[in-house]
Amino acid sequence: MPHDPSAAIEGVPTGTAALLGEAAKGPVAQPVLVTSLTEFQRTFGAPVAGSELFLGVSQFFANGGRRAWIVRLRGGGVPAVRRGLSALEIEDDVGLLCLPGLTGGRVLAAAAAAARKRGAFYLADPEASRAATVDALRRVPPADAAYMAVHFPRLLVTDPLKPSATHACGPAATVAGVMARLDRDRGVWAAAAGTDVRVQGAVGPASTVSAAVADRLRAEGINPIREIPGHGLVLWGARAAGGSGEWRYVPVRRLALYLEHSIDRGLGWVVFEPNDEPTWSRVRAAVGAFLDGVFQAGALAGPTPATSFYVRCGADTMTQRDIDRGILNVEVGVAPLRPAEFVHIRIRRPAR
Repeated sequence: MPHDPSAAIEGVPTGTAALLGEAAKGPVAQPVLVTSLTEFQRTFGAPVAGSELFLGVSQFFANGGRRAWIVRLRGGGVPAVRRGLSALEIEDDVGLLCLPGLTGGRVLAAAAAAARKRGAFYLADPEASRAATVDALRRVPPADAAYMAVHFPRLLVTDPLKPSATHACGPAATVAGVMARLDRDRGVWAAAAGTDVRVQGAVGPASTVSAAVADRLRAEGINPIREIPGHGLVLWGARAAGGSGEWRYVPVRRLALYLEHSIDRGLGWVVFEPNDEPTWSRVRAAVGAFLDGVFQAGALAGPTPATSFYVRCGADTMTQRDIDRGILNVEVGVAPLRPAEFVHIRIRRPAR
Protein backbone atom coordinates (compact mmCIF):
# COMPACT_ATOMS: atom_id res chain seq x y z
CA MET A 1 0.00 0.00 0.00
CA PRO A 2 1.49 3.41 -0.94
CA HIS A 3 2.61 5.51 1.98
CA ASP A 4 0.66 8.64 2.77
CA PRO A 5 3.34 11.36 2.78
CA SER A 6 1.21 13.42 5.14
CA ALA A 7 1.41 10.75 7.88
CA ALA A 8 3.34 12.17 10.83
CA ILE A 9 6.05 10.49 12.85
CA GLU A 10 4.86 10.12 16.44
CA GLY A 11 7.09 10.17 19.49
CA VAL A 12 7.48 6.86 21.30
CA PRO A 13 6.78 6.57 25.05
CA THR A 14 9.85 7.00 27.25
CA GLY A 15 8.61 6.67 30.85
CA THR A 16 7.72 2.96 30.91
CA ALA A 17 10.10 1.17 33.28
CA ALA A 18 11.17 -2.44 33.72
CA LEU A 19 11.89 -3.58 37.27
CA LEU A 20 13.52 -6.95 37.95
CA GLY A 21 13.90 -8.76 41.28
CA GLU A 22 12.69 -11.49 43.59
CA ALA A 23 9.02 -11.66 44.57
CA ALA A 24 6.81 -13.81 46.79
CA LYS A 25 4.85 -15.34 43.90
CA GLY A 26 3.98 -14.89 40.25
CA PRO A 27 5.45 -16.08 36.95
CA VAL A 28 9.24 -16.34 36.78
CA ALA A 29 11.22 -14.66 33.97
CA GLN A 30 8.02 -13.47 32.33
CA PRO A 31 7.27 -9.72 31.96
CA VAL A 32 3.98 -8.58 33.51
CA LEU A 33 2.72 -5.01 33.04
CA VAL A 34 1.43 -3.26 36.20
CA THR A 35 0.11 0.27 36.59
CA SER A 36 -0.07 0.48 40.39
CA LEU A 37 1.34 -1.06 43.55
CA THR A 38 -2.02 -2.77 44.07
CA GLU A 39 -1.70 -4.52 40.71
CA PHE A 40 1.84 -5.57 41.60
CA GLN A 41 0.66 -7.09 44.88
CA ARG A 42 -2.17 -8.92 43.15
CA THR A 43 0.28 -10.77 40.91
CA PHE A 44 3.53 -10.84 42.86
CA GLY A 45 2.39 -10.75 46.49
CA ALA A 46 3.69 -9.08 49.63
CA PRO A 47 7.22 -7.81 50.34
CA VAL A 48 9.97 -10.43 50.57
CA ALA A 49 12.73 -10.14 53.14
CA GLY A 50 16.05 -9.53 51.41
CA SER A 51 14.47 -8.29 48.18
CA GLU A 52 13.97 -4.62 47.27
CA LEU A 53 11.62 -5.21 44.35
CA PHE A 54 8.48 -4.33 46.36
CA LEU A 55 10.10 -1.14 47.68
CA GLY A 56 11.30 -0.22 44.19
CA VAL A 57 7.84 -0.63 42.68
CA SER A 58 6.32 1.38 45.54
CA GLN A 59 8.84 4.20 45.07
CA PHE A 60 8.41 4.20 41.29
CA PHE A 61 4.67 4.83 41.55
CA ALA A 62 5.03 7.23 44.51
CA ASN A 63 7.28 9.47 42.40
CA GLY A 64 5.09 9.64 39.32
CA GLY A 65 5.66 6.43 37.38
CA ARG A 66 2.58 4.96 35.69
CA ARG A 67 3.66 1.88 33.74
CA ALA A 68 6.12 -0.81 34.81
CA TRP A 69 7.02 -4.21 33.40
CA ILE A 70 7.85 -6.52 36.30
CA VAL A 71 10.12 -9.53 35.85
CA ARG A 72 10.32 -11.90 38.79
CA LEU A 73 13.77 -13.46 39.19
CA ARG A 74 14.58 -16.82 40.71
CA GLY A 75 17.45 -15.57 42.86
CA GLY A 76 19.54 -12.45 42.65
CA GLY A 77 22.68 -13.80 41.02
CA VAL A 78 24.05 -12.88 37.63
CA PRO A 79 22.61 -15.95 35.81
CA ALA A 80 19.09 -15.11 37.10
CA VAL A 81 19.56 -11.47 36.13
CA ARG A 82 20.61 -12.43 32.62
CA ARG A 83 17.61 -14.73 32.21
CA GLY A 84 15.32 -11.92 33.36
CA LEU A 85 16.91 -9.43 30.99
CA SER A 86 16.59 -11.89 28.13
CA ALA A 87 12.88 -12.41 28.90
CA LEU A 88 12.38 -8.66 28.75
CA GLU A 89 13.53 -8.44 25.13
CA ILE A 90 10.01 -9.21 23.87
CA GLU A 91 8.73 -5.83 25.17
CA ASP A 92 9.56 -2.86 22.93
CA ASP A 93 8.29 0.06 25.01
CA VAL A 94 10.79 -0.05 27.88
CA GLY A 95 12.59 3.27 28.30
CA LEU A 96 14.00 2.81 31.82
CA LEU A 97 15.58 -0.27 33.38
CA CYS A 98 15.99 -0.92 37.13
CA LEU A 99 17.15 -3.87 39.24
CA PRO A 100 16.14 -2.71 42.74
CA GLY A 101 18.76 -3.65 45.31
CA LEU A 102 20.85 -5.75 42.91
CA THR A 103 24.38 -4.40 42.78
CA GLY A 104 27.96 -5.48 42.10
CA GLY A 105 30.12 -5.01 39.06
CA ARG A 106 28.92 -8.12 37.19
CA VAL A 107 25.24 -7.23 37.66
CA LEU A 108 25.84 -3.64 36.57
CA ALA A 109 27.79 -4.80 33.51
CA ALA A 110 25.06 -7.25 32.45
CA ALA A 111 22.27 -4.71 32.86
CA ALA A 112 24.17 -1.88 31.16
CA ALA A 113 24.96 -4.12 28.18
CA ALA A 114 21.28 -5.09 27.92
CA ALA A 115 20.21 -1.41 28.09
CA ARG A 116 22.62 -0.45 25.32
CA LYS A 117 21.49 -3.37 23.13
CA ARG A 118 17.80 -2.49 23.38
CA GLY A 119 18.21 1.30 23.42
CA ALA A 120 16.95 1.80 26.97
CA PHE A 121 18.50 3.68 29.90
CA TYR A 122 19.65 1.78 32.99
CA LEU A 123 19.35 3.34 36.43
CA ALA A 124 21.67 1.40 38.72
CA ASP A 125 21.56 1.22 42.50
CA PRO A 126 24.74 2.15 44.39
CA GLU A 127 26.64 0.15 46.95
CA ALA A 128 26.46 1.22 50.60
CA SER A 129 29.67 3.26 50.29
CA ARG A 130 30.97 5.66 47.70
CA ALA A 131 34.24 3.73 47.29
CA ALA A 132 32.45 0.43 46.64
CA THR A 133 30.15 2.14 44.13
CA VAL A 134 33.12 3.56 42.22
CA ASP A 135 34.76 0.12 42.21
CA ALA A 136 31.59 -1.52 40.83
CA LEU A 137 31.36 1.08 38.07
CA ARG A 138 34.90 0.27 36.95
CA ARG A 139 33.66 -3.20 35.96
CA VAL A 140 31.30 -1.75 33.33
CA PRO A 141 32.75 -1.16 29.83
CA PRO A 142 32.66 2.59 29.05
CA ALA A 143 30.50 2.10 25.93
CA ASP A 144 27.82 0.42 28.05
CA ALA A 145 28.23 2.77 31.02
CA ALA A 146 27.16 5.64 28.74
CA TYR A 147 23.67 4.09 28.87
CA MET A 148 23.39 4.13 32.65
CA ALA A 149 23.37 6.44 35.65
CA VAL A 150 23.97 5.89 39.35
CA HIS A 151 22.58 8.03 42.17
CA PHE A 152 24.05 8.10 45.70
CA PRO A 153 23.36 7.54 48.57
CA ARG A 154 20.74 4.91 49.29
CA LEU A 155 17.42 6.16 50.69
CA LEU A 156 15.66 5.51 53.98
CA VAL A 157 12.04 4.47 53.50
CA THR A 158 9.41 3.03 55.81
CA ASP A 159 9.95 -0.72 56.16
CA PRO A 160 6.80 -2.42 54.79
CA LEU A 161 7.52 -5.48 56.97
CA LYS A 162 7.93 -3.34 60.09
CA PRO A 163 6.19 0.06 59.70
CA SER A 164 7.74 1.45 62.89
CA ALA A 165 11.22 1.12 61.36
CA THR A 166 13.03 2.40 58.29
CA HIS A 167 14.82 0.42 55.64
CA ALA A 168 17.67 1.54 53.39
CA CYS A 169 16.96 0.87 49.72
CA GLY A 170 18.50 1.80 46.42
CA PRO A 171 17.23 5.01 44.78
CA ALA A 172 17.15 3.82 41.15
CA ALA A 173 13.42 3.01 40.99
CA THR A 174 12.69 6.30 42.76
CA VAL A 175 14.66 8.18 40.11
CA ALA A 176 12.86 6.21 37.39
CA GLY A 177 9.53 7.44 38.77
CA VAL A 178 10.81 11.02 38.82
CA MET A 179 12.01 10.72 35.22
CA ALA A 180 8.69 9.24 34.08
CA ARG A 181 6.88 12.19 35.68
CA LEU A 182 9.21 14.75 34.11
CA ASP A 183 8.89 13.06 30.71
CA ARG A 184 5.15 13.74 30.82
CA ASP A 185 5.35 17.22 32.32
CA ARG A 186 8.39 18.68 30.56
CA GLY A 187 9.73 16.21 28.02
CA VAL A 188 12.43 13.54 27.97
CA TRP A 189 15.03 16.27 27.39
CA ALA A 190 14.45 17.78 30.85
CA ALA A 191 17.18 17.04 33.40
CA ALA A 192 16.00 15.19 36.50
CA ALA A 193 18.05 17.40 38.80
CA GLY A 194 17.72 20.62 40.77
CA THR A 195 15.79 22.07 43.66
CA ASP A 196 12.46 21.52 41.90
CA VAL A 197 13.09 17.79 41.37
CA ARG A 198 12.03 16.46 44.74
CA VAL A 199 11.99 12.87 45.89
CA GLN A 200 8.70 11.58 47.33
CA GLY A 201 8.03 8.68 49.69
CA ALA A 202 11.45 8.63 51.38
CA VAL A 203 12.24 9.54 54.97
CA GLY A 204 15.67 10.83 54.01
CA PRO A 205 19.09 9.80 52.68
CA ALA A 206 20.96 6.91 54.27
CA SER A 207 23.98 9.22 54.59
CA THR A 208 24.56 12.95 54.27
CA VAL A 209 26.18 14.30 51.11
CA SER A 210 27.90 17.65 51.58
CA ALA A 211 28.57 20.09 48.75
CA ALA A 212 32.21 18.97 48.64
CA VAL A 213 31.29 15.28 48.50
CA ALA A 214 28.70 16.06 45.82
CA ASP A 215 31.44 17.57 43.66
CA ARG A 216 33.59 14.47 44.07
CA LEU A 217 30.67 12.20 43.22
CA ARG A 218 29.91 14.07 40.01
CA ALA A 219 33.57 13.89 39.01
CA GLU A 220 33.31 10.11 39.39
CA GLY A 221 30.18 9.92 37.25
CA ILE A 222 27.80 9.48 40.21
CA ASN A 223 24.79 11.74 40.80
CA PRO A 224 24.29 12.98 44.38
CA ILE A 225 21.01 12.99 46.26
CA ARG A 226 20.94 15.78 48.83
CA GLU A 227 18.75 17.39 51.43
CA ILE A 228 18.62 21.10 50.63
CA PRO A 229 17.14 23.47 53.26
CA GLY A 230 13.79 24.74 52.07
CA HIS A 231 13.59 22.20 49.25
CA GLY A 232 13.77 18.80 50.91
CA LEU A 233 15.30 15.71 49.34
CA VAL A 234 16.36 16.45 45.76
CA LEU A 235 18.32 14.92 42.90
CA TRP A 236 21.53 16.92 42.45
CA GLY A 237 23.07 15.62 39.24
CA ALA A 238 22.18 14.29 35.79
CA ARG A 239 25.35 12.67 34.47
CA ALA A 240 25.70 9.35 32.69
CA ALA A 241 28.07 6.97 34.47
CA GLY A 242 30.34 6.51 31.47
CA GLY A 243 29.42 9.48 29.34
CA SER A 244 31.92 11.94 27.95
CA GLY A 245 31.76 14.82 25.53
CA GLU A 246 28.33 15.06 23.93
CA TRP A 247 27.06 12.01 25.89
CA ARG A 248 27.99 13.25 29.37
CA TYR A 249 24.44 14.13 30.40
CA VAL A 250 21.53 11.75 30.95
CA PRO A 251 18.87 13.89 29.19
CA VAL A 252 21.06 14.15 26.06
CA ARG A 253 21.38 10.37 25.84
CA ARG A 254 17.67 9.84 26.55
CA LEU A 255 16.67 12.49 23.98
CA ALA A 256 18.82 10.76 21.37
CA LEU A 257 17.24 7.39 22.17
CA TYR A 258 13.78 8.95 21.93
CA LEU A 259 14.54 10.48 18.53
CA GLU A 260 16.15 7.31 17.19
CA HIS A 261 13.28 5.03 18.26
CA SER A 262 10.59 7.46 17.11
CA ILE A 263 12.12 7.99 13.68
CA ASP A 264 12.92 4.32 13.18
CA ARG A 265 9.37 3.28 14.07
CA GLY A 266 7.83 6.12 12.06
CA LEU A 267 9.73 5.13 8.92
CA GLY A 268 8.47 1.56 8.86
CA TRP A 269 6.71 2.35 5.58
CA VAL A 270 9.99 2.64 3.64
CA VAL A 271 10.22 -1.17 3.48
CA PHE A 272 7.52 -1.06 0.80
CA GLU A 273 9.02 1.80 -1.23
CA PRO A 274 11.75 1.97 -3.90
CA ASN A 275 15.12 3.11 -2.60
CA ASP A 276 15.27 6.22 -4.77
CA GLU A 277 15.14 10.03 -4.64
CA PRO A 278 11.32 10.36 -4.38
CA THR A 279 11.38 8.11 -1.30
CA TRP A 280 14.37 9.94 0.16
CA SER A 281 12.61 13.27 -0.30
CA ARG A 282 9.55 12.02 1.58
CA VAL A 283 11.78 10.67 4.35
CA ARG A 284 13.52 14.04 4.71
CA ALA A 285 10.15 15.79 4.86
CA ALA A 286 8.69 13.41 7.45
CA VAL A 287 11.75 13.46 9.71
CA GLY A 288 12.12 17.23 9.34
CA ALA A 289 8.49 17.78 10.36
CA PHE A 290 8.97 15.56 13.42
CA LEU A 291 12.15 17.36 14.48
CA ASP A 292 10.48 20.72 13.97
CA GLY A 293 7.85 19.63 16.49
CA VAL A 294 10.63 18.67 18.91
CA PHE A 295 12.20 22.10 18.37
CA GLN A 296 8.87 23.87 18.95
CA ALA A 297 8.49 21.93 22.22
CA GLY A 298 11.71 23.52 23.48
CA ALA A 299 13.98 20.48 23.36
CA LEU A 300 16.75 21.95 21.22
CA ALA A 301 19.28 24.70 21.80
CA GLY A 302 19.31 26.65 18.54
CA PRO A 303 17.25 29.82 18.05
CA THR A 304 15.84 28.54 14.73
CA PRO A 305 15.08 25.11 13.25
CA ALA A 306 17.99 25.52 10.81
CA THR A 307 20.46 25.96 13.68
CA SER A 308 18.86 23.24 15.81
CA PHE A 309 18.74 20.19 13.56
CA TYR A 310 19.44 18.78 10.13
CA VAL A 311 18.26 15.70 8.21
CA ARG A 312 20.18 13.92 5.46
CA CYS A 313 18.93 11.02 3.37
CA GLY A 314 20.25 10.49 -0.12
CA ALA A 315 23.43 10.01 -2.09
CA ASP A 316 25.39 11.64 0.74
CA THR A 317 24.28 8.99 3.28
CA MET A 318 24.25 5.85 1.09
CA THR A 319 26.71 4.17 -1.21
CA GLN A 320 25.59 2.52 -4.43
CA ARG A 321 26.11 -0.81 -2.68
CA ASP A 322 23.68 0.29 0.08
CA ILE A 323 21.11 1.27 -2.54
CA ASP A 324 21.54 -2.02 -4.43
CA ARG A 325 21.11 -3.97 -1.20
CA GLY A 326 17.96 -2.05 -0.26
CA ILE A 327 19.52 -0.26 2.72
CA LEU A 328 18.25 3.26 3.45
CA ASN A 329 20.41 5.39 5.75
CA VAL A 330 19.12 8.52 7.46
CA GLU A 331 21.47 10.86 9.29
CA VAL A 332 20.07 13.28 11.86
CA GLY A 333 21.91 15.95 13.80
CA VAL A 334 20.37 17.83 16.72
CA ALA A 335 21.64 20.50 19.08
CA PRO A 336 20.38 19.47 22.53
CA LEU A 337 20.04 21.94 25.36
CA ARG A 338 23.20 20.55 26.99
CA PRO A 339 25.83 20.52 25.61
CA ALA A 340 25.53 23.00 22.75
CA GLU A 341 27.31 21.01 20.05
CA PHE A 342 25.42 18.77 17.63
CA VAL A 343 24.67 15.16 18.50
CA HIS A 344 24.65 12.85 15.49
CA ILE A 345 22.21 9.95 15.08
CA ARG A 346 22.12 7.36 12.30
CA ILE A 347 19.03 5.31 11.44
CA ARG A 348 19.46 2.35 9.12
CA ARG A 349 16.36 0.71 7.63
CA PRO A 350 15.74 -1.81 4.86
CA ALA A 351 13.97 -0.51 1.76
CA ARG A 352 12.56 -2.38 -1.18
